[in-house]
Amino acid sequence: MNSAIQALFIGLRTTISNIRANKQTFLISVMTIAISIGILGLFLIVFFNLNGLLTSWNQQVQLVIYLGDDISRSQKSDLEDLFKLNSKVQSTEEVSKEKAWQEFKLKQMDRAGVDLDLGFNPLPASFRIRFTVSDNRSLHIREFAEQIRGEPGVESVEFGEKWIGRFEKFMLICRVFLLGVGILLSLGLILIISNTIRLSIYSRQDEIELMLLIGATPRFVKIPFLLEGMLQGLSGSLISLGLMGTIYIYMKNEFQPSIESIARGMEFQFISQPFLLILVGLSVLIGFIASYISTYQFMQVLNKR
Repeated sequence: MNSAIQALFIGLRTTISNIRANKQTFLISVMTIAISIGILGLFLIVFFNLNGLLTSWNQQVQLVIYLGDDISRSQKSDLEDLFKLNSKVQSTEEVSKEKAWQEFKLKQMDRAGVDLDLGFNPLPASFRIRFTVSDNRSLHIREFAEQIRGEPGVESVEFGEKWIGRFEKFMLICRVFLLGVGILLSLGLILIISNTIRLSIYSRQDEIELMLLIGATPRFVKIPFLLEGMLQGLSGSLISLGLMGTIYIYMKNEFQPSIESIARGMEFQFISQPFLLILVGLSVLIGFIASYISTYQFMQVLNKR
C-alpha cells in the first residue's frame, strides 16, 4: 500500500513537471476539451428545456369528446360511467351547445373584435376530460381516446394528437442527435489528448528509456502521463461548466419571459446534477483512455527495439 501511495505521489510530482514543461500544449488541449464539452452541454440545456416544455404542454392537454346532436340520455350516462371507472381521470366537465357557442363568440370578440351572429348554433355539446399528472399521461389519454371513439353518441375525439406526436418524434431525433454529437466529440477529444500526451512522452523519451533500464516498471512510467490526461479532462470539464453556467444565466434572462408566455409556471432549466457529474466523469475518462492509448503505443515501440 505504501509503495502504491509513493508511486502515485511521485507520479503527481512528475505530472506537474510535465505540465510546466509543456504549458502551451497543455492549455490548448484543456481549452479544446472545455469548448467541446461546452458545446455538448449547451445541446443538453436546449434538450432539457424542450423536454420540460413538452411535459408542461402534456400536463395542460385535455381530452375533448364531441357528442352527436342525437345522443340519448342513456348513452350520455354510459359515457359518464366510463369516466368514473377510469382511475386516471382527474375531472370531467360537461359543455352544452349553448356554452360552447358563447365561449367561441367571446374568443372571436377578444381576438378579432367580431361579434358573430349566425342565427344558429353549429357547435356540438362535449365533455372536457382532464387526467392526473403522471409520466405516462399522454399514453393514458391516447388509450382512453381510442376506447371512447367508438362509443354510441360520440361524434369525434380531440386532444391535439398530431402536434403531440410530432413533438415527441422531434424529441426522439434530438436524443439521437445528442448521442451522435457526444460520440463524435468524444472520439475527437481522444485523438487530441492522445496527441498531446504523445508529444509529452517523446519530449521525455530519453529519460523514460533510462528509467526503464535502471529497473522502473512500465506501470510506474505510465502513471504520470495517465494522470496528465485525466487532469486535462478534469480541467477542461470544470472550465466548460463555468462557460455553460454563464451562457445559461444569459439565456435565462433573455428567454424566461417568452417561455412563461408559452408554458405558464415553467422555468428555464440548467443541466441536472447527475448529467453534470456524467459530463465531468466523461471528460476524465476520455483523458484516461487517450493517455493509455499513447503510453501503450509508446511501450510497444520500445519493446520492438
